[in-house]
Amino acid sequence: MADWKSPLRADPSEWLVLNASAPVKFRLLTELHSLPPTEPKIAALHDEAMKWPAAKAELRFQRMDGTWGGKIVAEPDKADRSTEKILWQLFELTWNKENSKEVRKAAKPLKSLLAHKKEMPLFEFKQYAKQDPLRERHVVWQMRLVALGLLLRAGYVDDRKVVELVADLLERATSFVADPVSRRPVELVGSGLPQLRREGFREGFCFIPDHYMLRIFAHFPALLDGGKARNALKRVFDYVVSPDYQELGPQIGSVRVIRGTLERGGGIQLRPIEEYAEQGNLDELLYLLEQFARLGLINRYPQLMGYVDWLLQHQEKDGRWDLPQKCFGAKPLYHSWVRIEKDWKTANRRVADVTFRIMLILKYQWERQMKMLERGVDMYGY
Repeated sequence: MADWKSPLRADPSEWLVLNASAPVKFRLLTELHSLPPTEPKIAALHDEAMKWPAAKAELRFQRMDGTWGGKIVAEPDKADRSTEKILWQLFELTWNKENSKEVRKAAKPLKSLLAHKKEMPLFEFKQYAKQDPLRERHVVWQMRLVALGLLLRAGYVDDRKVVELVADLLERATSFVADPVSRRPVELVGSGLPQLRREGFREGFCFIPDHYMLRIFAHFPALLDGGKARNALKRVFDYVVSPDYQELGPQIGSVRVIRGTLERGGGIQLRPIEEYAEQGNLDELLYLLEQFARLGLINRYPQLMGYVDWLLQHQEKDGRWDLPQKCFGAKPLYHSWVRIEKDWKTANRRVADVTFRIMLILKYQWERQMKMLERGVDMYGY
């Protein structure tokens, strides 16, 4: 019977068990092969992952308020510590609210961002808002989306406020893509960045889909249980892959505020596969494919299927993906943070990281595409 391993030239699991780090081994055995984490050897791997030096080194920088650097949102072009950046690293190493008091401590300021408060006790908020009401409303929503995605990945999928906000966000995103303004969401004003059209704003924020929303929906699998939510997700991401959206690029526009303009980044741009490989952006591609796989949507879009076919073509005969390091950027950009193996000084570390992440994409896509696309049989074989 076909399963997610069917398209593989060989199963590299045994090699990963012998060569990968403890976090990769633990996730391989539990996430991909569904072994119980209570087995003694697997439990020992989990204990080792919880003591992983790269993670433990960051704990001493956590502040009393639960944040890192007093900041929630990470800046893509900077290597500064932020709560978003550090938590995402910890999540990739298997940390969550169940096994880490540091994650639970960080969740407190994140939960406070979900409430409609007039004042946010963060230097970051005061720095960006600067007594500008328009800027303030935009920043409040931006920080709320980041916090929501982090809480979901931390394991707060049953929290009432979190569930309500995910449903509300999906409705807002669906309303935006159904609005005629979505076909031309930006306008050129002067020589600066294209500005998001005022007609597309609700409550001081433009709910045009971005990678923050993608991350939120991808880490709330309960959405796939309802037909209404599945149809809404299809409408949202049909718009994302459309030419109207794709021509906007990663910078999907700017917001006109009293004190100038506020750049709105985070656009989901799907580039030619050659561009990812030649410019060293394969980290970004693997990140995007994992989110779409968690939604079971890869098979819906030929371009995403083309990416997966390309990856399968580059699998070695022994099952590993030994892609050249030049295909992956060395700069501290946002999409490099999803690496589980931070130290790529040895080839085995790089190969183990990339191999596991591609296997993860295949597993989630195979599991969830039948539910999302309402198929009894996977016509693509994975």
